[in-house]
Amino acid sequence: MINKELKEINLCTITILSTSNNTVISLINPEGALITTISSGHLSYKGSKKGTQIASQQVIFFLGQKALNLGYVRSIVKIRGIGKGRNSAIKELKKAGLDLIRIIDTTPLPYNGCRVPKSKK
Repeated sequence: MINKELKEINLCTITILSTSNNTVISLINPEGALITTISSGHLSYKGSKKGTQIASQQVIFFLGQKALNLGYVRSIVKIRGIGKGRNSAIKELKKAGLDLIRIIDTTPLPYNGCRVPKSKK
């Protein structure tokens, strides 16, 4: 969770899941409870348009404005996935007016892989 010092200064956590088909963003309060979740489909993008960079930029900016309206100015950002909206996520959050304390990449990386099949003799 978040340190006790950070709880006192009204710090929220923003998690961004950026896949090739969609962008899903969640806003979490300092206690760890989910406040809201927004995806590209909420902003009337359907089908293959949900995975575009423009859709993810608008979703991120919309959530940034919502966080500011709720009183969260400082935030920690956790990014996961390899989608198209990943690169522009940080820029859009800064445009919205949020002060980013820390940016954490939580994309799972494979290590060692699957077991090699037994060789034929």
